[in-house]
Amino acid sequence: MYAQGTTLTQRAFIFLLFAGFVFSSASQAQVAFTGHVVDENGAPVAQARVAAQAAPYAAQEASTGPTGAFEISLAAPGPYQVTVERAGFFRLVQSVNVPSAGTELTLVLNPQREVFQSVTVGELPTSVDPAQTDQQQQLSGTEINDIPYPSSHSLRNAMKLMPGVIQDPSGGLHFHGGAEDQTRYSLNGFDITDPIDNRFSTRLAVEGVREVTLTSARESPQLGGGSAGTLVIQTDNGTDKLQYTATNFIPGLDTRGGLHFGDWTPRAGISGPIVKGRAWFSDSFDGEYNSGIITGLPSGQNSNQLWAAGNLFHTQVNLTSADILYTDVLTNFGHQAHAGLGVLDPDSTTLAFTDHEFMTGVKENHTWSGGSMLETGLAWLDVYHRAIPMGDSLYLITPEGRSGNYFQSSTQTGRRLQLFANFFPQAWNRKGRHQFQIGADAQRLDYDATFRRTGFEIIGLDGLPFSETTFQGGGIFQRPNTALSGYVNDHWQPLGNLFIDAGVRADWDELVRTTAVSPRIAASWAPWKEGHTKVTVGYAILHEATSLALFARPLDQQSVTVPYTNGVAGAPLVSTFSIGPNLSFPRYSEWSAGVQHDFGRRISAAIEGLRKRGSDGFVYAPLGLAPGISIQPEALSYGFGGNYQLTNQRRDSYDEASVSVRQTLGGQYGWMASYTHSRALSNAVLDISVDQPLQVANNFGPMPWDAPNRFLGWGYFPLPFRNWAAAVMFDYRTGFPFSVITQTGTVSGAVDSYRYPDNFDLNLHVERRFTFRGRRLALRLGINNVTGHRNPTAVNNTIGAPDFLQFYGDEGRHAEARIRFLGRATK
Repeated sequence: MYAQGTTLTQRAFIFLLFAGFVFSSASQAQVAFTGHVVDENGAPVAQARVAAQAAPYAAQEASTGPTGAFEISLAAPGPYQVTVERAGFFRLVQSVNVPSAGTELTLVLNPQREVFQSVTVGELPTSVDPAQTDQQQQLSGTEINDIPYPSSHSLRNAMKLMPGVIQDPSGGLHFHGGAEDQTRYSLNGFDITDPIDNRFSTRLAVEGVREVTLTSARESPQLGGGSAGTLVIQTDNGTDKLQYTATNFIPGLDTRGGLHFGDWTPRAGISGPIVKGRAWFSDSFDGEYNSGIITGLPSGQNSNQLWAAGNLFHTQVNLTSADILYTDVLTNFGHQAHAGLGVLDPDSTTLAFTDHEFMTGVKENHTWSGGSMLETGLAWLDVYHRAIPMGDSLYLITPEGRSGNYFQSSTQTGRRLQLFANFFPQAWNRKGRHQFQIGADAQRLDYDATFRRTGFEIIGLDGLPFSETTFQGGGIFQRPNTALSGYVNDHWQPLGNLFIDAGVRADWDELVRTTAVSPRIAASWAPWKEGHTKVTVGYAILHEATSLALFARPLDQQSVTVPYTNGVAGAPLVSTFSIGPNLSFPRYSEWSAGVQHDFGRRISAAIEGLRKRGSDGFVYAPLGLAPGISIQPEALSYGFGGNYQLTNQRRDSYDEASVSVRQTLGGQYGWMASYTHSRALSNAVLDISVDQPLQVANNFGPMPWDAPNRFLGWGYFPLPFRNWAAAVMFDYRTGFPFSVITQTGTVSGAVDSYRYPDNFDLNLHVERRFTFRGRRLALRLGINNVTGHRNPTAVNNTIGAPDFLQFYGDEGRHAEARIRFLGRATK
């Protein structure tokens, strides 16, 4: 029946297509109901779910495309109730009379904003969208504001509310097994990934965020450069009504280290018309003062004070009914007094860290009467990072921790100029409905840096030095890059209940000077007519973007290490770095599948499986190592001195299985619960660099953020009392892995062969919303880490030290309070 060599996965995909034809509806539609979904300013709303129902017929549903267009086949003309839903917007219900000749309708959705009390638990159109083939996780702006996640309410900290997203003790984000630099980040269509190291360094006020969407499997060819997915942030537009909010404008109370005015995160937003009915603006400000209290350190030496501020100014101008112009201006500033402070790293070993970010972008959407749309954009991003140690004393690494002054001082500047275009031609029918998408992106990047280093010394258990490292070379360099990409995708609906996305992406980069081709295919099938269940499968090739920081390493200083034996100095060992020949883009193959079901009453569940294998990853390996190695522990080992060359010898492996259940109660109320089982492995867990003092003989193991088991849940519920609500979040996960080292700084055994204790957070908050002198306010009181679970963040990992394997940095139980101003009350 099958051709010789057909794989089991290919057979399953053929069966999926065949079954879709067998179970498709045999009835022939008589009326075509078409239209567009737009927001209150006339901008198209994609991925909105449109349902039309009239007794005795079952509801017919469709999803809007990139231009906001939809088409529903109805059994007969007549009156219908039309319902439109989209995350981040209020639900729309409208009566429509559909004539026999068909009709074109414009449906307007209003963005979801804070409400006092609104609960709807009855039967609503299914939340399952067969037209969506990719795996997406979404957070609305109200969820980000309402759920009591630990630490300050920043957009970065809110990411952990999505299953599969882990935040490590240093604040680093890890999306579905990847490092922070393996995800791409987008703001209103503009790339905001840090041009230096590909991390997420943008600060945004959560009040100005409409929606955050993480695409982590079955990605469209439009998305590229990140093997761990793409994070898309959409912010609010203004409206014809002047609106404003303010949160935490009075410093809150904190009980960590005693009752005091603690962390302060003032935020404010204002939006409204520039010209009513034609042009609008929104401006959101985010500030933060964080005392950064570290438990276990003496008073007066236990605070890493953080000052930060960010502002985003966004406008929309409808030049004509067919031309919409958007602009964004983003500014960020941050300063930490003692970055890196910890129980084993006192304030003398820390860095004063300052960073700035500036981004400006302009984007235009032009639509044609036939339904085509062209989106073009131009953006400029500039980032600045400055790190200054507390002094020039020699940095000491001892079995009891670190002392002296950190050895590195640096100034880094990165820039990106981006030009992109996306074209959506009019949908057309040929053996089904096709919606093509074609696009291109061009970026010019620059990196300038100045590094100055003193040195460090490793001290053994006997108090004698084991080695001393100093640095040579200028440490002043500049590295440019040009990156080009293009893609094409066909969103094909061969049947009413079957959707297939097939496309290809091509990337070229000046640093590797080669072209990488990434084919993608995904399918979604709703086997039953009511559409309450869908099955999705997909395969994708992903290629990661290059990192300027990684490719600039050979231009940096060199380390010179002098080993000691019984106090006697040996011959110096020099470490050098170079770029290897014939490099290619890191390549990841990704298989994924999922099932989603709507149980009614707005309760839906999803099961997802993901298998990702990475090859040709960038890693500095000892010079002379045979190319094309497998994922062997012995292949990548590091010691003091040696010549290291950038190669494609890194191998990564990630597997994930997850189940999640979610219910929307109406308005901004709802809950989510999930379990994720995963495994993240690599043959290059620790990356050798000029600043890496560890010696590694076996570099294969779990990644530092590997968490095999995680239970996550949160909710925002109305209480029986009017305008009262309760917010809860629980987060349990396996403890992160870590390595143990000998007194000489050598990793003992396999990398990351030990683990921290399991981590558990339970936060409970109660909120009262009320009107005072014509203004709406919300007062919240709550307790974080209700159970008082330790949740340590540091460990003494030196074998033979008196406090070996002692954990530090307990979170502790603490209370929080906040007050929000939600604008004027409406009558």
